[in-house]
Amino acid sequence: MTSFNSLRLRLALAAGASALALSAPALAQEAAGDDFTIQELVVTAEKREQALQDVPVAVSAFTSSQRDVVGMTGIQDFVNFTPGMNYSGTDRVSLRGAGRNTFYVGNDPGVATYTDGFYSASSSELFKTPLFVERTEILRGPQGTLYGRNAMGGAVNTVSKRPDHEFGGELRAMYGDYDRTRVEGVVSIPVADTLRFKIGGSQDWQRQGFIENIGTANDGGTIKRTYFEFQADAELGDNATAWVRYSRTNWDDTMGVGDRLANLVTPYDTTRVFQPIGGLLPNPQYGYTTANPAVSDPYKMNTNRDGYGHLRGNHLLTAQVTYDLGWADLKYIGGFQQYNYQTGGDYDGTSRAGPITIPGMLVPYYPDQTTDFNEHKKYYSNEINLSSKADGPLTWILGLYQYHEKYRQQIQLAAPQQVQLATPLTLAGTPAAANPARNFADQQASLISKAYAVFGQATYRFNETWAVTGGLRYTKDEKDGSESQRLVLLSPSLFGGAAAFDVSSDMDAATPGVQNFRNLSGSWDAVTGSLDVDFTPDSDSLYYAKYSRGYKSGGFLLGTLAPQPQAKEEKVDAFEVGMKKTIARRLILNGSVFYNDYKDLQLNLQQLNAAGTASANNFVNVDATAWGVELEAQWQPTRALQMSASYGYLNTEITKGCCFYDPADPSALLPGAKPAGGAAVTNGVRLVFQDLKGSKLFQSPENKFAFNANYTFDFAPGSLILSGTYTWTDATIYQPFNDPAFEVPAYGTADFRVLWKDADGKYDLIGFVKNAFDEEGFTSTGSTNPTAIFANPNPGLVVGGTPYLRQTGVAISRGIIQPRTYGVELQYRF
Repeated sequence: MTSFNSLRLRLALAAGASALALSAPALAQEAAGDDFTIQELVVTAEKREQALQDVPVAVSAFTSSQRDVVGMTGIQDFVNFTPGMNYSGTDRVSLRGAGRNTFYVGNDPGVATYTDGFYSASSSELFKTPLFVERTEILRGPQGTLYGRNAMGGAVNTVSKRPDHEFGGELRAMYGDYDRTRVEGVVSIPVADTLRFKIGGSQDWQRQGFIENIGTANDGGTIKRTYFEFQADAELGDNATAWVRYSRTNWDDTMGVGDRLANLVTPYDTTRVFQPIGGLLPNPQYGYTTANPAVSDPYKMNTNRDGYGHLRGNHLLTAQVTYDLGWADLKYIGGFQQYNYQTGGDYDGTSRAGPITIPGMLVPYYPDQTTDFNEHKKYYSNEINLSSKADGPLTWILGLYQYHEKYRQQIQLAAPQQVQLATPLTLAGTPAAANPARNFADQQASLISKAYAVFGQATYRFNETWAVTGGLRYTKDEKDGSESQRLVLLSPSLFGGAAAFDVSSDMDAATPGVQNFRNLSGSWDAVTGSLDVDFTPDSDSLYYAKYSRGYKSGGFLLGTLAPQPQAKEEKVDAFEVGMKKTIARRLILNGSVFYNDYKDLQLNLQQLNAAGTASANNFVNVDATAWGVELEAQWQPTRALQMSASYGYLNTEITKGCCFYDPADPSALLPGAKPAGGAAVTNGVRLVFQDLKGSKLFQSPENKFAFNANYTFDFAPGSLILSGTYTWTDATIYQPFNDPAFEVPAYGTADFRVLWKDADGKYDLIGFVKNAFDEEGFTSTGSTNPTAIFANPNPGLVVGGTPYLRQTGVAISRGIIQPRTYGVELQYRF
């Protein structure tokens, strides 16, 4: 972090601390002359409507109106304002150190995502604009009772805006730089006193990309997305209500699901003919004389194959039916979703298209390489719960849950112009199966996943001051998967490259031929739950102490034929004390201190495949701890001025995990390396295994801070709101090795907004700028891990008198934040 950024952070923290220290006397004086109170939110964090300040859960909630004022337009904005939350830019969310660091089939996220109570395996719902969303609730810490499935770190629930009882609607239009337009609208249509419909849609189109391509292919970071939804809301007699929502999302851009914006930011590897660790084809960057433009500017690239990110057939249908039994509410929550997501483009990272000369190759070599990732997913779930309505000291909820998922994934790397790949040979010299797509790596995986659960939670209030809450959940998970992987090698050391060879791993050597496939299955179950003691000394205060048990099912890394493809289930014992305090009706202070003890936390670590011919991904378990402090504050000293701030401190450490080699430092030459577990040799490179004990968990920045202030000027024609936001995120590591290649530096950004609202509430006019000072920031190490580079001639490494290749550099792709953007938006209501 630069000294300027450090100073800016200190000033921001000092300002926030000063404001909170001076708040009580200022609020007391203000209360005597102006009768208003800070707005208090109602949430459904515990599956019933409650005031946010009355819920003994660490939860951050963001309403649509708040998002408009602050400028929260995407998932990264939620992350910035939620302590303990991180997002990698590769569609991976984590909370308090729990998440997942892989996209392979067979394993689950550590943060459960819900839309209107329906569990969704897609993050696309988190990218909906405030026009369609009532609020977003982010529950931190294990939610092992009411949510349960895949909620080790917490749960995120997006709540839709329902149809209105009167005819009306809203239209919005936005234009911004990078030639971006967004047009959207909704209309509510009441057709009877007991039946209402709502129709809405949106198109978001950014024609100029965030990453300029100096090659012949398209720019990176263009956007083209459409969304449509239909809702029906009805009263079915005096005691029943029903609500149904159907939505369809279509993305056709170069960002892809999760707003993936990444680029290779290190120099090309131009001196080595063949990658010694897991190489299948000669180095496509060999002898390239054009420098990588991203080294000096991460928002430039040089490729000849168009990038793409297609989300097609994303249909979501969800429903809620509630029947009032008088003494309790009986509720059904169910849904179905399917989608096809495909992304890919240039794999070699250059704009080369024609043949090049490779030493030792008897045939022309085409360095033009492509990548394609294609997944199809279908899933549905059903939940029935019964919640009490009595006014007595005991309240409770009981429920049953069922989930079913089908998932197919295909990952292919190809060299379309290399004819030898189409007709490979076996290592015995006989013809192998044809390869018309000319893939040098082809991974196929499929999975059927089932889950069942029964849960219950009860709260007993002894008096107005003390209450205890306890809950239990039993969960059963079953997974059946299959995988195959084909690897084709083209090397100048084998017949001068005149023929390609199938070098796939043989998973059953006793059977004639190469059995490059296998089936995996497993089942896991667990009892989880929570115990909470609440102390409410007055109507403005809540103090709680809580224990939670979290669980995530075991799973697989399907598609890689990994030597270690299966990991055990995760477990966490979580302890938390928290406070929620409202002072003088103008200041809300919420805080929590937590300690999480993780057992068998799942990690995907890049190693070698079973045949030693290519990189693979082992699925392993480690033990870890995480503890931290989370603070949130909202202050409204006057009717016109509002301020909000959040701060999170997160300390994570792996306490048990050995022994693995670092793909960015395979010989463990860095000062921070921790050799343990011996060594191996592959193609002249010494692989030294390391102990992960003492390393940080991936995707867990130690410090995070966010602050927003907005001021409203009232006039007869309307009101003018000025809003400013500053957020800062500490350095973050994305693999559990003590290696700078996996760490991205700290960064901070500032956003500004101006909103004009007319007196009749008919329209808003908004001007905005995000990342106003055009700061560069990185959110991950990209979708591929950093890998070692071995220059030629090589300086060599001698250990015990034996010479090896010495690493000379690292190839790194970085996820990057969006550059400065600005624009205007008009909102009109009728």
